[in-house]
Amino acid sequence: MFTSLRARLWLTYALLIILIISILGVGILVYIVRNPLVDRQALARLDAAMQLIRRQLNDRSLIPRERQLLFQRLSDSLEIRVILYDVDREPVLDSQPDSPRISWPEADSEPALKGQITDQEGKSWLYSSWPLDSGDVLVLALPRRGGLQLLSSPFLRETLREDFLPTFLRAGLVALVVALIFAAWMGSWIASPLQEMEKAVRTLPEGEYQQIPITGPDEVRALAGAYNEMLEKVRATQQSQRDFVANVSHELKTPLTSIQGFSGAILDGTVEGGPALRRAAGIIKTEADRMYRLVVDLLDLARFDAGTVTLDRQVVDLEALLRRVESQLIPQAAEAQVKLKVNIGSLPTCVGDEDRLSQVFTNLVDNALNHTPPGGFVQLTARSGGGMARIEVIDSGEGIPEEHLPRIFERFYKVDGSRKKERTPGTGLGLAIARQIVEAHGGEISVRSIVGEGTAFEVILPVVRSDDRTVAVERKS
Repeated sequence: MFTSLRARLWLTYALLIILIISILGVGILVYIVRNPLVDRQALARLDAAMQLIRRQLNDRSLIPRERQLLFQRLSDSLEIRVILYDVDREPVLDSQPDSPRISWPEADSEPALKGQITDQEGKSWLYSSWPLDSGDVLVLALPRRGGLQLLSSPFLRETLREDFLPTFLRAGLVALVVALIFAAWMGSWIASPLQEMEKAVRTLPEGEYQQIPITGPDEVRALAGAYNEMLEKVRATQQSQRDFVANVSHELKTPLTSIQGFSGAILDGTVEGGPALRRAAGIIKTEADRMYRLVVDLLDLARFDAGTVTLDRQVVDLEALLRRVESQLIPQAAEAQVKLKVNIGSLPTCVGDEDRLSQVFTNLVDNALNHTPPGGFVQLTARSGGGMARIEVIDSGEGIPEEHLPRIFERFYKVDGSRKKERTPGTGLGLAIARQIVEAHGGEISVRSIVGEGTAFEVILPVVRSDDRTVAVERKS
């Protein structure tokens, strides 16, 4: 029944109001019991009777017998117990002799003129006293009905039924109605953004991305903001997936078209033996190798994304690794008529996957050679400091426009028209894989470029000291 947020808010406010009213009712009842109105009324009644007696005695002189008759008459008419104590504090007159005796304190410990006193049976009495000139003490007393005794008194039930409960219930009903109205407004204020969010979520499977307004309490605003951020990420992810599928389709279409065309030409006899057949077979082989590289790169990226790539971590001599990369690419540099410069300082060892790191630097130098015009240069530099190894690959190519630099490591992203056509067609995944490998080693890769001057890629890798335990274990093994 109370499954919606708004209904639960209504119920919560209603229960809170009922709880508060109940606590207030108990508090008022405790106040009445501890500070009873009936006691104050009784004391006021005793004071009024005492004033009447004092006026009677002051207006005329009475002999003891007449005074006692006056006290008895007033006691009967006012329903008040009148006690007269002599100088020895013995009762010489008690209008209710059948009631338990009330002992008055001695003269040297006179009590207050009015208050509460206890009889021989422990019953409480409210009193008002008047010390007479003769040394006697006149005491007017009424049995105390307040305190815990009031709980069993018909007076309390009558007071609650006729005076307290009707007013209290009306006030509680008004408070409950106001609370429900406030709860309805509060529920609408809180639930409206959530309902908007629900509507937006339901449109997601249909491909609609609706931003929701950021309104309501701070928590709901934070939730709405997080939802909008998630929405943007979902939209970017889906767009990236669409671009990825389109790029893969495009990258596969070109070699497949060539393979299909030349294999068909061989089958239908268009290409006969000799040089033409060898040329067609060579093109088929080249395009098949290109497709193979693409599939391998895609599998690598998929494993990195899934976190299933296992690095073969061993002690790596960075200087020797970079020298091998140089020797492998010298023929390609000579063919491209690009000068390959190498400036490698003394580098410490690091712990990593040597084959994967070699793949990174080979890819960076190969890209630099492909995008550097004849007569230019590619420089490979390496240095260490602060526990890090810094390897830079710098070329003198045309450079990359600044607006393309943030996306240069995205999959299949290419800067159309900004750099010369690659001599060897790539898969468009090399830089994306390089970043994954570097980050898996706890390093960073960055790029900076100036159009017309060239581009520099920098790889920063953490290295280990010569006394590192990992290196010691590897050397021992």
